[in-house]
Amino acid sequence: MSNATWRRFGKRLRELRRKRKWSQEEFAYRVGMDVSYLSELENGRKEPCLTRIERMAKGFGISMSQLLDGL
Repeated sequence: MSNATWRRFGKRLRELRRKRKWSQEEFAYRVGMDVSYLSELENGRKEPCLTRIERMAKGFGISMSQLLDGL
């Protein structure tokens, strides 16, 4: 995927997290990831692998396709 796609993905993560009123720390705890890694994802500086995308989707209680919808 392009850099623009990863920036949109990061924006989507942030929107979903804020919709649930979770801090980055809380979301990181829920999905078992480091806060700094999630911050880099939200800012479009990292490209997650499929297993991490799956963990984040499960953390939000949605499917991977719902998480990636519209990217």
